[in-house]
Amino acid sequence: MKKILYSLAVLVLIVITFNFSIVTKRVNNVSSIALQNIEALSYAETTGQQCFFDGSVDCPVSKVKVKIVY
Repeated sequence: MKKILYSLAVLVLIVITFNFSIVTKRVNNVSSIALQNIEALSYAETTGQQCFFDGSVDCPVSKVKVKIVY
């Protein structure tokens, strides 16, 4: 009976370890494009933005339609 309980405990620990390794691989798998998008969005919040030309993009500063937001 003790051997069965010991074997079951070891099996449970192996399954938990395997499951944890799979979860951590999924969480840390962020593409470089996603990181560049995050960096671009945070850069726009910390710097002064400028809007140029008439177009179809909303300028976050003046709320008018512009072509380029820099």
